[in-house]
Amino acid sequence: MSAPRPDGRRYAERIRRNWHFYLFISPFFVLFTAFALYPIVFSFLLSFTEWDGFVPIKWVGLDNLRLAAHDEAFWNSLWNTLVICVLYIPPMLVAAFLLAALLNASWLKFRSLYRTVFFLPVITPMVAIALVFGLLYDTERGLLNATLAAIEEAVPWLGLRPLPWLTSETWSKPSIAILLIWRWAGYGMVLMLAGLQGIPRTYYESARIDGAGAWSRVWHITLPLMRPVFVFCAITSLIGTIYAFDEIFMLTYGGPGRSSTNFGLYLFNTSFDDFRFGYASCLAYGVAAVVFVASLFILRFRRSDWN
Repeated sequence: MSAPRPDGRRYAERIRRNWHFYLFISPFFVLFTAFALYPIVFSFLLSFTEWDGFVPIKWVGLDNLRLAAHDEAFWNSLWNTLVICVLYIPPMLVAAFLLAALLNASWLKFRSLYRTVFFLPVITPMVAIALVFGLLYDTERGLLNATLAAIEEAVPWLGLRPLPWLTSETWSKPSIAILLIWRWAGYGMVLMLAGLQGIPRTYYESARIDGAGAWSRVWHITLPLMRPVFVFCAITSLIGTIYAFDEIFMLTYGGPGRSSTNFGLYLFNTSFDDFRFGYASCLAYGVAAVVFVASLFILRFRRSDWN
């Protein structure tokens, strides 16, 4: 009776016998290593260096972190990002839920058409969106200011006046938040519609038999069971706002001044305008760690009690 082969030798023999199967799946691992794993590892090592892409890489250790602690423009971009998140995420979640609830109603006709219309902004090219919103926000001839002027003339006691949407440091962030709500509410609507359709109708029928009203059914059945969808939408919207680039770049380019420069645009400017790749990598990993912690905090709401 021969002695059993060592595990390493058995695995090597199995690989030699099934080498063609490994050959078929190798493109994924090659592409993942070249375009995902290698950039992640390289950028992490780059965060401890000073490099502009031309001169040799210089190791600086934690100097980039110390530099970030005193970088006023960096902290200003984080503040702008936080303000845009507050102005964008809660209204977007509410709008997405209301649209999903409307499209989930059994009495509504042409639901497929409405779903397409509400989701259309998500797939519309950002260049077209920026052009349209630039016209809407125009101070002199924009539709929004024309509407405000008409309301002011008809009802002067409301105190409404045309606003400098894109030329004011006060209104630049709300202008971006409105665009983000319009663009991404349809994406959240699709997710929430899937969540609503996954709730068994028997829950509502039992609650109706027990005498629960419409609001009571929403509060005690719909919202608790939709909690995971709300959490997912909140986390993805948070990440998307932090690293948002094309909306802000096309609409305001971070202006006026730095009033609408979020972290994503600041990271782009640091990397490809100033060519400070090491410092940009350090900022990216630092903010990624903060986003990870914030996501863990938001995930706790999946287990919280609404009652």
